[in-house]
Amino acid sequence: MLKSMDKYLAAAALSAKNYLAYTSEVIFRSGFLVVILFVFVNLWTVTYSRSGAGVIGGFDLKQMLWYLVFTESIVISRPRVHQKVEEDIRTGAVSYTLARPYNYLLFQLSVSFGERMVRFISTLMVGYAVMSVMIGPYLPGLSALPFLMVTVALAMLADLIGMITVGFLAFWVEDVSPFFLVYSRLQMLLGGMIIPITLFPPFLRRLSEWLPFRFMVYAPAKLFVDCDITQVWSLMAEQIFICILLFFIGMSVYRMGVKRLDVNGG
Repeated sequence: MLKSMDKYLAAAALSAKNYLAYTSEVIFRSGFLVVILFVFVNLWTVTYSRSGAGVIGGFDLKQMLWYLVFTESIVISRPRVHQKVEEDIRTGAVSYTLARPYNYLLFQLSVSFGERMVRFISTLMVGYAVMSVMIGPYLPGLSALPFLMVTVALAMLADLIGMITVGFLAFWVEDVSPFFLVYSRLQMLLGGMIIPITLFPPFLRRLSEWLPFRFMVYAPAKLFVDCDITQVWSLMAEQIFICILLFFIGMSVYRMGVKRLDVNGG
């Protein structure tokens, strides 16, 4: 089993190495984050000041701003893997992978995960530097770092599997961008990217608990600013379950699409 995973680990490592060469994109992405963080700092500073509350939704001002640094770094770091999958299907390139000794979903997941880790680390470093200057530095507890790394990795895996699954819809439609738009907006809203889900109205909070998006954004960001070791193991177990569930859904969609190709002689 471990030996069969070597090719996917190698693909992830090569993808990460290749992305390091695109320094201009890293700089642009980081510049975009600086603008966002400047807006958030001013917005939430005024919000806390005018509300007169020291804590909102379980977060004080410093926790809220660092939470947003983390959520923005997670979401901004997403590669456009759904477009790559869509292109492979539209051009017919996916048909050439059927005889190759690897799982197409796992291969795309490995490549996009390697790239995303580089994107995330570089974006977070810039966000950390900017926020440290604006409001002061923050360090999570050292005991929380291993758990934080695992939850971030699981969050990214779940998100990438979801994006690849959206790309598989190209077996039936010419353009998957409307579906990805819905997916990304649901993640932004119900995943807690802009505001923590603890600030949601009760009905939205209940809805978010039934969807996987909070495990992709809110959960690792909340752990970053407020690590509760007693709940970490259950969180990781839930994330692993979400990853497995999304993987099986993605493989089911892929197999149905491949059958459609065979029926149509593609």
